[in-house]
Amino acid sequence: MFMSKFNMKLDFYPLKLYFSTLSIAIFSGLALLINLFNWVWLWIQIPSGEEYLFLHYNILFGVDKIGNSWKIFYIPLLGLFILIVNVFLGWILFKKDKFMAQLLNFVALLCQLFIVIAVFLIVFLNV
Repeated sequence: MFMSKFNMKLDFYPLKLYFSTLSIAIFSGLALLINLFNWVWLWIQIPSGEEYLFLHYNILFGVDKIGNSWKIFYIPLLGLFILIVNVFLGWILFKKDKFMAQLLNFVALLCQLFIVIAVFLIVFLNV
């Protein structure tokens, strides 16, 4: 009897219906396309033979972080993590609060736009 009070069943909104909502589909689809663009842009633009690349640039001090060339892919990886977390949280919250789900997906899109700016700056700093 004591355990039955705390036995909660999670009732998720159907995933197909979640992505059929126009705003969710547009925000998450554009965010995914921008993230894929980041991966491809870095893979094409960064020479594979380079050992060390500039990883971070500061206006005050110039280049302040140099590292292995594969570490440059941390930037789109962070964007992918943000995208997955926000879409998942939006899916969980969609049944109770549709606006919060849309806001989370919009924030994921906004983060991808800032990450694409960071990727462009890093690429043009190294090329």
